[in-house]
Amino acid sequence: MDTTLHRTTLMLWVLVLAAGLVLTAAGTAWAQPPIVSTEVTRFPTESFSDEPTLCQDELYTTTFSKGMAVEHVTYFPETGALHFHEWSHGKIVAVPLDGTGPSYKGNFRFGHSENFRNFERGELQTHTYLNRFVAHGSDGSRAFIKEHEHITFNANGVKTVDFETTRMVCT
Repeated sequence: MDTTLHRTTLMLWVLVLAAGLVLTAAGTAWAQPPIVSTEVTRFPTESFSDEPTLCQDELYTTTFSKGMAVEHVTYFPETGALHFHEWSHGKIVAVPLDGTGPSYKGNFRFGHSENFRNFERGELQTHTYLNRFVAHGSDGSRAFIKEHEHITFNANGVKTVDFETTRMVCT
């Protein structure tokens, strides 16, 4: 009888130890820090001549320069949550192809962010897009545009906010 009690006690201790190891491993997984990545990029000068500039009908050669972008990602492996943010800004010069009309100098900013409750399942929580462009013409004119888009989903996946605004000023 003494041997049976000893084996039972030993078996209980082995089970308690095994359970403790499993809980310790699970606790370590829960305590894991998020995966974080930040990338800063300077992009080269880029030009294109296939469309009119803001507030004009004629074709322009538009050059973007001194641009910088920051991309930041935070991912939580235990929940699948993902936060993505991208911001960029730079200078812009627009010159008319045919030499008539004003030339423009200005700057731009662009921002985009996404938040996912669970990235693997594609559960989008919020989406935000911001775009701002301001330029001054050689004739004293001004070209301005501001775009803002935002979408939010609640915990049930129902879209609760959805708007898009654009403000354009040509003076």
